[in-house]
Amino acid sequence: MKPYYEHGGITIYHGDCLYFRPVCDVIVTDPPYGIAYESGWDDSLPAIANDDDVSVRDAMLSTWDGPAIVFGSWKRPAPRSAHTCLIWDKGPASGMGDLSIPWKPNWEAIYVIGAGFSGTRDSAVLSGDCVPTWNSYSFGRQHPNEKPVSLLKRLIVKCPTGIVFDPFMGSGTTLRAAKDLGRKAIGIEIEERYCEIAAKRLAQEVFDFEVTRA
Repeated sequence: MKPYYEHGGITIYHGDCLYFRPVCDVIVTDPPYGIAYESGWDDSLPAIANDDDVSVRDAMLSTWDGPAIVFGSWKRPAPRSAHTCLIWDKGPASGMGDLSIPWKPNWEAIYVIGAGFSGTRDSAVLSGDCVPTWNSYSFGRQHPNEKPVSLLKRLIVKCPTGIVFDPFMGSGTTLRAAKDLGRKAIGIEIEERYCEIAAKRLAQEVFDFEVTRA
């Protein structure tokens, strides 16, 4: 497959991750959650592909026996190979769900697969890595479910050395985080519009400015 973008150790492919997986050392990805997500945020961007269930996520992971960090939703089963679930606290102003109840779910699951991650349990507790907290974006996003670059950097820095692979790249947050950390990374995205957005983000030689308000 010919790269859509390639520069400075970062490569983007426009295609389907079920038919192509490059050589890599760790997967860090935010796949379709299988919840048929709908958003009125920006109708000009494509909907989340393959989001009717988690079959595409599970098919991709079924052929991988290495370490992985995988975002997900409590509404659907965790990946079979996951042995740990961390929590991303999205901040006090974030959340969606049933408006008839007096609580606002504002967290997402982060599943840990495999071994080789750096650090210790005590240091993770002291640093807050067990429940990483970053406010979710409410504006400035280029993808309906875009994650903060700083959150991905905090996860990737604990990952085994080598090439980071994101098979559901979206707007390229994982790759942008890897680039900021000096890591080589590869992403695949099925929607060409997001490949274009990711390539533009990666062409910037300065760090992304994080939105600190939700």
